[in-house]
Amino acid sequence: MDKQLLSAELMPVVANSNAMRSVETLLQHLALSNVPVLFIGEKGTGRAYLARQLYLLGKNSARPFVRITAKDASKSSFEKVTAVEPGMIFIDEIAEASAEFQEILNSFLSAAASSENLCRIACSTAENLEEMVSDGKFSSDLYYQLAVLPVHVPALRNRVADIPKLSEMFLSVYSKRYNKNFANFTDEALSALSSAYWTLNVVELESCIERACAFALPPTIEKEDLRLNILSVSGIFLEGDKSLKSAVDQFKKQYISQILAEVRWNQTEAAKVLDIQRTYLSRLIKELHIK
Repeated sequence: MDKQLLSAELMPVVANSNAMRSVETLLQHLALSNVPVLFIGEKGTGRAYLARQLYLLGKNSARPFVRITAKDASKSSFEKVTAVEPGMIFIDEIAEASAEFQEILNSFLSAAASSENLCRIACSTAENLEEMVSDGKFSSDLYYQLAVLPVHVPALRNRVADIPKLSEMFLSVYSKRYNKNFANFTDEALSALSSAYWTLNVVELESCIERACAFALPPTIEKEDLRLNILSVSGIFLEGDKSLKSAVDQFKKQYISQILAEVRWNQTEAAKVLDIQRTYLSRLIKELHIK
């Protein structure tokens, strides 16, 4: 089980925002049945965490919860998973599943619908599966079995009202992990957390607070402890050359540097976040002298 899931196990669903209250209500309704569920949302929004919460709400929570990655799934690995008679199998990023595994999963779901099989299938995706079906890149039969009652998981920027509570819960988790007695955040720190643009959503927020707990001194997390790289227009211009090109280049340099820092200089991941080709990103790093 990964670190994210361990921390999530300690926390109830945070639903101060209207968007998450709708999700919470839908999970409660879904818990009454055993139909397949598709969690749709950006990476880092907590799709696996919500799947686990659904599993805990359901009647089969005494049986194992198993998480697998779609791109690595095969007939033999899926047979091993089903052999342990889990209460739920969560399949991450179903859009990356091979055509062979899509057929295997579709057959499993078809058989389960008319049997006493109590194993629930839940999948996640950040892709537009309906569009993939239209393009012939995803099984239409499987899509329609999974998407009966899809759960749309909001990005963190669309549930800003949840950030203070999420932050407090992560602070509690990592205060214990790092053996530090943090009481709270300053108002300035909470305001900065709520104002930041979280490219990687809840996962990035969690990482930020873990980092702060690791390096800050109790009893309070200050704004400076968060080490947020929030860009401002006032920091773009250089003395002397105030041309638009220089300003744009300086903004590009700061912004790309921020994204690279957030993904720990993984250029492939940074290119995905920036929605550009990796080769173009490499060229920009060289041209803008980013180090």
